[in-house]
Amino acid sequence: QPFDLGDLFGGQVDLGDLFGGRGQPGGGFGGGGRAPQPAKAQDSRIDIEIPFTVAAQGGAHELSLQRNGKLDRLEIKIPAGVDNGSVIRLSGQGQPGGRGGQAGDLLVQIKVGRHPWFRREGCNLLLDVPISPAEAVLGTKVDVPTLSDGNVIVTIPPGTSSGTRLRLRGKGVAHQKTREPGDQFVIVKIVAPREPSDEVHKLYEQIAEKSSDSPRDGLW
Repeated sequence: QPFDLGDLFGGQVDLGDLFGGRGQPGGGFGGGGRAPQPAKAQDSRIDIEIPFTVAAQGGAHELSLQRNGKLDRLEIKIPAGVDNGSVIRLSGQGQPGGRGGQAGDLLVQIKVGRHPWFRREGCNLLLDVPISPAEAVLGTKVDVPTLSDGNVIVTIPPGTSSGTRLRLRGKGVAHQKTREPGDQFVIVKIVAPREPSDEVHKLYEQIAEKSSDSPRDGLW
């Protein structure tokens, strides 16, 4: 006797309801559900160099992109504290998607330019400050620059040796995650006069004669 699906399910039956949905493309026996979505385009990567102060303090930076045969200018926000090798992701600014697909992202890799005075050591700033031998022996006060707070007065204690680091707390670069600022270190560099006058030369000779100890005593 012929088997009627209507008897089994209590009435008229549409095979599309059983195998993929009524009236949907790909339903029934021949489909696989929803039509495939357009794929996202690949991400792009570029390298840029930004000024030292922008990397340390953050700010806007303009970059140029060659896209679709024309030059586009794009202003991006640089977060404070980025360093060499940091990558900023710009969503949807990469390769355009084909056939209605989503555009890829643009990955911007950072190179930090040099500063004429400062160097970075993580979140800390280093600044070399030259002083004379007399200032090193007697002590002095020097006017030194900071990156964000203008000039400050730093006291050089008497008897300071070359290479001594003096800390200025909180004058460094903000940490990218914690936002806590690093420190600035003033590194003392004792600079001898290249061509001292005869009078100064004689004074140094007198100092050498009266000095009973040597900085090398007991070193080796």
